[in-house]
Amino acid sequence: MKITNNFNLPETLVKLVTSDNYRKNSDYSVTEIIAPPRIQRLRRKHFSNMQTDVSDMLWQMVGTAIHDVAERSVVKNHINEERLKVEIDEVTLSGAIDVQIVSGKKVKILDYKFCGVYSVNEIKPEWESQLNIYGWLVNKTKGLKINGLQICAMLRDWSRKNSIVSTKEYPKAPIKIIDIPIWSLEKTEEYIRNRIKLHKESKFLSDMGDELPFCTDEERWQRPTKHAVMKKGQKKAVKLFDEKKLAEEFANEKKEVEKKGSEYYVETRIGQAIRCTGNYCGVSEWCSQYSKESAIS
Repeated sequence: MKITNNFNLPETLVKLVTSDNYRKNSDYSVTEIIAPPRIQRLRRKHFSNMQTDVSDMLWQMVGTAIHDVAERSVVKNHINEERLKVEIDEVTLSGAIDVQIVSGKKVKILDYKFCGVYSVNEIKPEWESQLNIYGWLVNKTKGLKINGLQICAMLRDWSRKNSIVSTKEYPKAPIKIIDIPIWSLEKTEEYIRNRIKLHKESKFLSDMGDELPFCTDEERWQRPTKHAVMKKGQKKAVKLFDEKKLAEEFANEKKEVEKKGSEYYVETRIGQAIRCTGNYCGVSEWCSQYSKESAIS
């Protein structure tokens, strides 16, 4: 990958993001098997042509710093930054677990995440998969029972002002602990085997056309099309609707009630796959799935 420094940031920061100390020593990492095969395949093929700027890697730098500091922290019964490996279906699966809190024969697993405030309104499917696989790795290697899975979400865009004036849904602190549902070990192992099978099969498929499995709407962070009832002079929507007809009916009702002096109209907000349009996967320019959709739209 080519890393640019378009804003002439200090070389110490450049060095931090360009230093690669990651060594998984396995066929697959946990984050790799939960990722879409299409993205993984395209990243490997086009890695040398991928490009990003140091300024876009700010939160990666912060994350690296937090992990380094956490690794040096010594707390009784806490295991920091441990990588575990298990052989399954003729491959080695590994995962680096941020924190294991051991209590007798039980363990709670915690994972640090840097994310936006509105990312924590609901549990992301990939978070649920990732932490349950970590739990499975701990159980297989140590025989410990999983009695808790948690995300420690560090909210990069948190605002004290908003925490005071906003609704109860807005986090009251810039760090939020999120409990993750615990799967059965059987369910987790079945999920792991299915993901390994999917990635194995994808290795032999062409990435030139549509042979590679398409990313799902969930994997692409698809946002649905919404119809917003707007009031002239206001920036925020009065109400959002999934159906345009319902939005138009609501707008007409508001006009009738308020009559003169108020103007309501419907604004359609076209849904989009955020991961693709924002190129958060890093490979959208080489993706046939995305290029076809872009051509249609």
